[in-house]
Amino acid sequence: MLGITAILAWVIKAIYHIVKVVLYIVAYLLLYFGLWIPAIYMLICGILMLTGGLDLAVLNSNTILFYIGLAITLTGSLIISIRNLIVKPIKQIAESNKAKRELQAKKDASKRQKMYEKNPEKYFRKYEGGMPHKSHPYYDPNISRKGFVPPKIYRSKNNPTILIHEYENHFKVFRDYPNGDFKLIDIREKPQDFERDGKRYGKRRK
Repeated sequence: MLGITAILAWVIKAIYHIVKVVLYIVAYLLLYFGLWIPAIYMLICGILMLTGGLDLAVLNSNTILFYIGLAITLTGSLIISIRNLIVKPIKQIAESNKAKRELQAKKDASKRQKMYEKNPEKYFRKYEGGMPHKSHPYYDPNISRKGFVPPKIYRSKNNPTILIHEYENHFKVFRDYPNGDFKLIDIREKPQDFERDGKRYGKRRK
């Protein structure tokens, strides 16, 4: 007798869990696809049909209003379905890509700052004279490089492997190698009449 009771209790418990899972799935589908709107509408109309307030077998104003209301609720359900199936996933992908870009930008900024700290000359070579972020200790008035002005950096038009660092009074000429290294090959004083990009630098000769 106790064994039969235990089996019945187990069967009832299993049925309860199955029904609970099914109801959860149905509720989720109703919410996800917006089917709860026509479901509530049909429940109200069903009550009206049971009480005699609505007869679909007879074509009258109430029947027309019923079909108009049904069309509106189905349209609302369709809008919710499109939002959940298409709009939300696209928005989530866009937000994810934006977060990845922001993370990559932070990593790149950190990489540039570390490169500057390790080798300022290589930093300016690679980033075309760009400066570190304003929070960088480079801008600390107590350090010796405070007055340092980064050079203008550009490549030779005749030979792209030649990289030129233009300072106020002189040039440093580097050769850029395919492996990422570079070597100083010449230092030249800036001529008194130096002109670049249509602008004249230095003192004119008499």
